[in-house]
Amino acid sequence: MSDLKLELDHAAMARAFFGSQHPLFSAFGIDVVAVADARAEMTMPFSETLADGCGALHRGPLVTLLDTTCGLAIFSALRSLRPIATIDLRVDYLRPIPAGSGLRAVVECIGWTDSVAFIAGRGYAQGDEMPLATVAGSFAINTLGPAFDSTGRGAA
Repeated sequence: MSDLKLELDHAAMARAFFGSQHPLFSAFGIDVVAVADARAEMTMPFSETLADGCGALHRGPLVTLLDTTCGLAIFSALRSLRPIATIDLRVDYLRPIPAGSGLRAVVECIGWTDSVAFIAGRGYAQGDEMPLATVAGSFAINTLGPAFDSTGRGAA
């Protein structure tokens, strides 16, 4: 199987998992925009239900989107949907989330060992190229959690 086919399969599986099988991601409207070459991009639309008194999304949905995008970037880097778990996630907020704006996260897996993957990325207001936040962290690889590839194709 070519690397391109593997990446396409992972993108399809990720869209299925994040779109319909996970209630939180479905409720947040998270969408997989791109996944390839240890990078991932995901978006989340604005939702009044998740907004603060000023009409801007709370920071919690931004962290959820960043964390989720980190996982997807790691899956792309490993070329496997094996279980992972967040060890450390640092989010630095650079400016407030604008009122009425959806979110976009772009994350890269910058390296990994047999047991830990490392990420770096940014969160944006949709349609804006100035970051709202940066993210950096580490994730355990091959945890005891469920694999995201129920077909067994992604098992290590």
